Amino acid sequence: MEDIAITKEQVKATAHDSASTDSELYKLGAFITAAFAGAVGIWSLICLSSALISGDGPVALVKSMFSAIVGS
Repeated sequence: MEDIAITKEQVKATAHDSASTDSELYKLGAFITAAFAGAVGIWSLICLSSALISGDGPVALVKSMFSAIVGS
């Protein structure tokens, strides 16, 4: 029977490795934020075009907006 020694080698993360991981997480966060902002933008355009189509046109839409703000 052979004696086999099992050795453990400690591996330390360098500053470059952790900076690379942080950079990737920041990229992912920026992508997710941009995706949500794009979805909200598309949704707002759909809502605005729906209001223009269902109403009497852009002038009536602006009048309705100001009357809603003023409360009259």
